[in-house]
Amino acid sequence: MTGGLLDFFTLEANEYVDQLDDLVSRATATPPVPDPFARAARGLRGAATMAKLKGIADVAAGLERLARQVRDGKLSWDTASRGVAIAAVDDLKFLVRGARTWGESEDRRAANRVAELDHVAPRTLVQHQRGKGAAFLAHAAAEAATGLLSYADHPTSLDEFAETMRRVRALRGVAALKDLPPLAEVVDAVDAAAKPIEIGQEDATAERRRLFRAAARVLVEGGEAIRIGGLPPTDTTAVRDFAHAADTLRAGERETDQVVPISTLLPEGPMGAYITASQNPPTTAAQRFRLEVVSQAEHLRRLVADGRAAIDAATRDRVGRELRGAVRSLARAAQSFAATEIANLFLAAERGAAGLDQRALWVLDEAGSELSRPIGIAPEELAQRFRALVDRLTGTPPAPVTAIPARQRRTSSPTPVSATPISGTPVSGTPVRGTPVRGTPALGVASQGGKGNSGVRGAELSALLSTGIAGLEPLATTHLASPLSGPDDDIVSIDELLYRGKEALARALSIGDDLRGATEPPDPARLHELYDLLQLASAD
Repeated sequence: MTGGLLDFFTLEANEYVDQLDDLVSRATATPPVPDPFARAARGLRGAATMAKLKGIADVAAGLERLARQVRDGKLSWDTASRGVAIAAVDDLKFLVRGARTWGESEDRRAANRVAELDHVAPRTLVQHQRGKGAAFLAHAAAEAATGLLSYADHPTSLDEFAETMRRVRALRGVAALKDLPPLAEVVDAVDAAAKPIEIGQEDATAERRRLFRAAARVLVEGGEAIRIGGLPPTDTTAVRDFAHAADTLRAGERETDQVVPISTLLPEGPMGAYITASQNPPTTAAQRFRLEVVSQAEHLRRLVADGRAAIDAATRDRVGRELRGAVRSLARAAQSFAATEIANLFLAAERGAAGLDQRALWVLDEAGSELSRPIGIAPEELAQRFRALVDRLTGTPPAPVTAIPARQRRTSSPTPVSATPISGTPVSGTPVRGTPVRGTPALGVASQGGKGNSGVRGAELSALLSTGIAGLEPLATTHLASPLSGPDDDIVSIDELLYRGKEALARALSIGDDLRGATEPPDPARLHELYDLLQLASAD
């Protein structure tokens, strides 16, 4: 996240947090005014989502849900709910303040607060309404369940099984099915298990028939709940049996993508007789790797989002399996390109991905974001970032600050001003923004320990300091080095060093031309300089 976006988020988030704090503090015996409270929480959630600060967004979403349930009368505003709301707002102050240096402590604080909000104001699904749609869905689920039970007990011809599968797949045409877990998961699992039978590749094995029976029971339970205007249960014996049957069936299936040495596909003889390396390859190995894994990384991030939103056992089981497969695929791709650090991360995260562990999901989301970025990051820097993610996953203490790459340091701290003469080029990344400088006169800087520097040093300085506080008094008149000096004609007014009016506009146009012809994303410091120049140009 760039400094400008972070500055804007901090400013906006502090306003929302102040509004929430004011509303909660005044709500003692009566709940806070519902609409302003929910609106402030929703605004904070949107700002945090845009800034990719998921921890703050989750806490804000929990407060928004709490306000909505209090407004609808589903949650009473008592000492417990008020205490949770006040604690969440107080933690949001710390989280917003720590957005620039977000780390494991902020993750832990946000996770604890989200868990408390989920306990007081649990997440619920939208109540399914009675009506013809509910009656049709309940009837269709019952018919599909009957056909599956019949086939599981007495496997018949493929024609009868095709009719059963037609009824199962017809459930996908119901628009509300995706909002009624675990029915959507049941339909997908049954469809996947039935395809080998329909094409004659495999018979109705015991594992597939067990899956059909468990799926039928889940469909019956879900259909009955929908018929009376409720929601399908997500944590029953039938749902757990179905999740176990689906996991057992998929565990017995071998992976379809097998990597074999290319030498096994060639006739007998040396490989060089058939394959030669290009003298001028159009892309480097690092570029080919990024091009190959970018779509897999986007798919990984979508599965991470699905895993965070999954609430029922069947959905969590399905997403966990798909996420584990995606992690394995990325690990194999990284190994094939000798990207050891990237492969190590995905291998280490495989177990956590299957169980939808929150720490593993966070690390995988960050890894997917790194691999989805445009090509331009050096392989060494990318490897170091993945080493840091491995440390976050395993709980290893972070590396010292000196190990941070130069490119990363440039985005998080200002660049020191060069002491060499600069002519006609503004200094970018100076500690004080908003005042681009035309140029600075040359300054003679005495080197440390250089010849000709008079003052106290070495043994003399040690003896001076050893006398205690009283021994420091001579430092008021005795300098450690010669003061810097320059000719009087080098002293100029600060106004002469600043861009103004047309000169600022001309410099901004020059930077715009450079950015327009660049092939890589613009450096944030250059963009800040461009914005400052435009402000200076409009001031005169």
